[in-house]
Amino acid sequence: MLKNILIILSLLLVCGVFWFGFVFWWNLVFNPEIRFRMAVSDEVYLNSESLQDTVLVYQSNVDLKNATISSLCDIKSDFLLSEKNLYFFSVDYSGDTNCKNGNVVLTLWEESYANTIHKLNLIHDISLYNEFIDYATPKLKEYQASLRKDIDSLSIFKDYKRNNIVKYFKFYIWQKAYQNMSYKSSIISDILTQREKKYLNPVVGRSFSDTPSKIPNSGRPYRAAYTDGIHHGWDIDGNIWDELIALDNAIVVRVVDGFQDSDFSRIVYWDSLGEEQKLKNLDILRGNQVWLKTMKGEVVFYSHLDFVEGDITEWSVVKRGQKVWKVWVSGVPEKGYDDYHLHFAVMKNPYNILRAGSYDFWDYMAWDWLWKWKTYNELIELRKDTFE
Repeated sequence: MLKNILIILSLLLVCGVFWFGFVFWWNLVFNPEIRFRMAVSDEVYLNSESLQDTVLVYQSNVDLKNATISSLCDIKSDFLLSEKNLYFFSVDYSGDTNCKNGNVVLTLWEESYANTIHKLNLIHDISLYNEFIDYATPKLKEYQASLRKDIDSLSIFKDYKRNNIVKYFKFYIWQKAYQNMSYKSSIISDILTQREKKYLNPVVGRSFSDTPSKIPNSGRPYRAAYTDGIHHGWDIDGNIWDELIALDNAIVVRVVDGFQDSDFSRIVYWDSLGEEQKLKNLDILRGNQVWLKTMKGEVVFYSHLDFVEGDITEWSVVKRGQKVWKVWVSGVPEKGYDDYHLHFAVMKNPYNILRAGSYDFWDYMAWDWLWKWKTYNELIELRKDTFE
């Protein structure tokens, strides 16, 4: 009797152990617990060869050595090492520097796990420049000084070799922070250096006109019924198809191409127009145009252009002195007009730090033009201080 009881108990124990093992195996295979823990840095600088990667850490109750990190972009991921239930992966964006989507997810056995979704902040140089050039120079210097203070405090991690990423994980984090801040500071230094330079004359081989009707603030009474009736910029006389150059290193923030005479039908004539509609009407009269956001933060409207070259697109970058467009008369409604010139207005940045990097072309259009209401003599002197 006792023998039978022991046999039954042994069988129950074996079954229990088997059942427990089966359930444990089932949960591991079909219900793995995987979740994202942290990133060495959430910032990935796509235009810096040394900062195009980061390290992600996941916690799991199953082996993740064969897992990969997936993205809508063309990234490269590698398993680095594991420590207990933590798994370390590198993620590299050097193969897709135009990537816009920073979401990544861990994939194992062809399945992606919701708990592993994480969003990285993919940073393009152009977005940094676009933000920082909206800072007034004193604010930009102040921000750089705060960066440099933090950079100095982390400089001891500058040359960390990353020999043991688990043991010295915090060192790796601090080194990344040092590198990221140093990169931002270098871009600010470039902006500040460029701000010390005068603008180039944008029309190759031509001079500014001193004619009163061709400078800012001169009257345009024949257009007062549908615009503000004021000349906002400078006219530089030239010949048809004279070469134009970028007056500064700049971001192209707007391109209007393919202007047709039929576009004049979009001008609105009312007895009492609001300021916004007057600006819209004036915009039509500029014809083909390109707007450059310079290192000083000002936005320069190049107007009455010939067709815009194909490689000049919005959010591309032009270099100081680069040949970009040609003089023409698009946007001029008078028939037989042959007073060929570049009209360009320099719009004054309000340097609202809360809006830095987020202005759109309607904002730029509404900014005051540089030297608004200055007298003729003041304008001539200020022009000498501004242009080479």
